[in-house]
Amino acid sequence: MRKPRSRTRKRVRVDDGVIGMTGLGTKLAAGIGLVAIAMAQPALADAGCWNSEQAAAARVRDLQSRLMVATLRCKAFGIDVLAPYNSFVTVNRETLQAANGVLKAQFAAGFGSEGESAYDRFTTSLANQYGADATTDQICAETADAALEAAEAGGDVTRLLAIAERLGAAPELPGGACPIRFSAAR
Repeated sequence: MRKPRSRTRKRVRVDDGVIGMTGLGTKLAAGIGLVAIAMAQPALADAGCWNSEQAAAARVRDLQSRLMVATLRCKAFGIDVLAPYNSFVTVNRETLQAANGVLKAQFAAGFGSEGESAYDRFTTSLANQYGADATTDQICAETADAALEAAEAGGDVTRLLAIAERLGAAPELPGGACPIRFSAAR
C-alpha cells in the first residue's frame, strides 16, 4: 500500500509591505490571481478619469506590487531577494504611503462608500497580474537590482517612475487618463 504524501502549508506574511515568508504555493496564488483580475476589472470601470498625479501614484503602487510579487516568486523558486525588496519599502515608506493615499482618495471620489473595496480590488489586480510571470535566476537578479535601485531613489517619485517605466507598461487605469486640453492663446 502506498503511503500518502504529506503536504505542508506554506505561509506568507506581509506587514506594511515588508515581506516575511516561510514559502509560497505559486500555482494556487496564480489561479486565485487570475480569477480576481477577471472579477475586478468590470467593477472598477466607474472610477472616473485619472490626472497625472493619480496616474503617477498608480505607477508607483504598480512598481511596489511588481517587486513584491517577483520577490515572493523568487523565494518560492529558492532565491532570496527579500533584503533588497524590504530595503526598497523601508526607504520609500513615506512615498509609498502617500501614493496609496492618492489612490484611496481617487477611489473614494469615484465610488463613495465603496471606495475602499474598489481600492482593494485595484491593488489586488496589480499584484495578481505578476503572479504567473516566469521565475528564473536572471529575473530574480533583475528584481534584486531593481529593488536596490528603487531603494537608492530615497523617496524621489521621479526616480521611482523612471524605474517603473523601464520595467514595463503602466497599469491600466479604470476610467483611463484624463484628457489633456489646451486653450487657444489670445
